[in-house]
Amino acid sequence: MTQKRTLDLDKVLVAGIDLVNELGLEGATLPNLAKRLGIRSQSLYHYLSGRKELLSLIGAREIGRLHQQLVSELMGLSGETALLKFADVTRDFILSNSALAAVLFHINEYDLSDAISQAILELIDLGEKLNLRQGRAISFHVVIGSVLGYAFLDRSSFFKAESREKANEEYHEMILRLVQPSI
Repeated sequence: MTQKRTLDLDKVLVAGIDLVNELGLEGATLPNLAKRLGIRSQSLYHYLSGRKELLSLIGAREIGRLHQQLVSELMGLSGETALLKFADVTRDFILSNSALAAVLFHINEYDLSDAISQAILELIDLGEKLNLRQGRAISFHVVIGSVLGYAFLDRSSFFKAESREKANEEYHEMILRLVQPSI
């Protein structure tokens, strides 16, 4: 009797995430993924068109998880509290998710039609619902860029001597200054 195949796209993506976490983006190759899954490389083409799609789908999957967490944690919040919660959850998620951080660092390699780009647009749409533009001259683009930039610097060793409390205080001050009306 033949063994029933239990592989699906989600299992492929989880294995891909593990590869990125362990070996970095360089190690996230289709041959390495196939080896991890115990299949032939050619079998991966039933699920993916190639490495670029693998990384795009990994990013989209993880951004989807972030989106779900944000929806849950933003429920009932508004104003500055919602903005800071959005910023904190996003930063903390990226800091704890090496695979997503690695993929996001190369976001310019993806087209608008790629899965990761679509997931980012959904995240931006969620952020836009915070209504930051009411009477303020700021775009959500600036907020997202600041959050990502701060998270990438936090992942580096440049500011390791800074206490977590001090980093959070300055991070919140930066986010709030971005949306304060100009004087």
